[in-house]
Parts: sequence; structure tokens; C-alpha cells
Amino acid sequence: MDLSQKEQIKQRLESISNGVDPDNVVAIPDDISPDELSNWMVSEAVRNDRLHESWAKLAAALRKRLDDDGPCAFILELMIACQNLFESLQESSEVDDVDEQQASARKRQLANLMAFIGHAFRHKAIRGNSIIQRSLNSLLGWDQDKSKWRGRPQDFEVNSACALLLTVGRAYVGTTHGSSVYLTRLRNLERAGLSQNTQGELVALIQTWEQEWTPSRNSVLPEATVAESTSQSVVFSEGQGRGDLTS
Repeated sequence: MDLSQKEQIKQRLESISNGVDPDNVVAIPDDISPDELSNWMVSEAVRNDRLHESWAKLAAALRKRLDDDGPCAFILELMIACQNLFESLQESSEVDDVDEQQASARKRQLANLMAFIGHAFRHKAIRGNSIIQRSLNSLLGWDQDKSKWRGRPQDFEVNSACALLLTVGRAYVGTTHGSSVYLTRLRNLERAGLSQNTQGELVALIQTWEQEWTPSRNSVLPEATVAESTSQSVVFSEGQGRGDLTS
């Protein structure tokens, strides 16, 4: 692909970014690679604080278009792009040698990414519940080696977990065995000394979960069941083939 072709593709993608809509799926060039397309879409989705669902709908429409032509490599690359950005943002948000403005921007992008993943799950742009589980495990502090929760996660991690759960809502909680593991964890974090803003967000999420997403409040699992359920939550796979990401 020569420079002029790349510039044309860039211009077409920029025009889509300026007015993101699922109908714009027809304007996406056919000659852009799945990894370039997915990286562009994820980076655009986290730049804006309000268009997560629009980007997720566009991803779902694109998946449908590509699925009509055979196996959809784009969706696999989309999940990989989400994984890479998730790890980058989470790690960089914990670095001490960045100024407050940079750290705040990265934390906001992480919350935006979780909202995008949640909407992509709801609109079936991505496959399987495991991407939600692995994200929550990482954000809320599950120690895979020791099979137990670590100490209190940072406020921005709890905020991002709340953003993800509020987005997927009943679509995830009502269809996923073991999702109450996370409700138990959230209840425990109520007493963990979080900031006032994060505490308020957490309390509101728990109330929504108990009142709207579950038929009863008998959702607390014993610790052994927590370990058993959470240890199966693998999606952002370490040391596994890419094919495992879509399981």
C-alpha cells in the first residue's frame, strides 16, 4: 500500500470518527488490516467520554459485515487491542513519575475502555463472558497464584470496575454463573477505606445490582466457591494462543 492509499484510508477513518454511527460501517475501507482497524477503533472509543456505545455498535455492525464473508479476524484483533490497551493503561496509571494531569487522563481512558468493552459485550461485538471476568479480576485484585483477593485496589481500579459492571448490567450478571463473586468482593470493599466519591459510586452499584439485576439477595458465596469460580476466569490470556481469547 503506497502513501497516497494510506492517506486516503486515514481520511476516511477520520470522517467516520467525526460522526460515528453504525451505518458508517459501509464507509470503512476493505483494504485496512484487521489489527489496524481494531487498534484505530479502540483508541477512538476511549478518547471520548460519551461515545462508547456508538463505537461498540459500529464494531458489532462491522463484525456482522465481515462474518458474512467468513470467519471474522477483526473480532479477535479487537479483543487483543482491548487487552493491550488495558494492560498499558493499568500499568501506566500506577507509575509514580507522571504528573497528575497525565495520570488522571489515563485513569479516565481506562474507565472509558471498560465502558466500551461492556457495550461491545452487550451488542455482541465481542464473544464470551470471559473478557468481562478477566477485566474484573484484574481491576478488583484477584491473585491467580494464591487463589484469593489481594488487599484494597486503588480507587481508579474500582471506578473502572464499576464502569464495566454498570454497562453490562443484567446482560452479564443474569447469564453468568459465579458473577455473584464480584458482588461479594464489592460489598467487602465498602469497608476498605476508599475515597468518598469512589465509595458513593460503589454503594450505588451494589444497590442497583441487588435491586435490579438479581431476583433475590442470596448471592454471597463462601470463600472456597469464590476461588473456584474466579480461577476459571481467563480471557486476556497469558501464555496461550490467540484462539483462546474468543472462548
